[in-house]
Amino acid sequence: MSKTRSIGCYGGPPPEVPDPGREIWAYDGALSILLGQLLRDVDGIPPEHRPAWWGSCVEELRTQAMFSDLFFDVALRLTADERDELADLFEGTAQRLRERAPRTPGQADEWHLVFRGDHAYDLGPIAELGQALAELLRGVLLSPPPGTLWLYGAPGGRTTISPR
Repeated sequence: MSKTRSIGCYGGPPPEVPDPGREIWAYDGALSILLGQLLRDVDGIPPEHRPAWWGSCVEELRTQAMFSDLFFDVALRLTADERDELADLFEGTAQRLRERAPRTPGQADEWHLVFRGDHAYDLGPIAELGQALAELLRGVLLSPPPGTLWLYGAPGGRTTISPR
């Protein structure tokens, strides 16, 4: 059974009441797979071509991929231009995930990712989460219905939850 976790784009501590335009929820296993793939993708870029800010964020991304009980501020204290670069990276990773077969825990053994069970994960909802994080970083995420927050990474794709 997956657990859910909160992801915001605040650039600081989250507010008492979630802002639906700046915060989403995701299944922890989906986020773990997405971040693990993002880390692998950027590791494949020659160091001289990686974003200059990457070194200051990579450990936080690894931590978020491995631990499921932490709030994740995807803004990572980056500037607006740097957040846009990170959004580009998430979009590239999402596209690569859409082109792959489902993943099982055994196929991700180079990372200590959060997997629940031994079933294969459909990568469509995980890619959708990557696209949502890119939109969150750019401040263009579609607003959820009133009184709800988006939930990504669920089997069958995006849905909503009550923030209460």
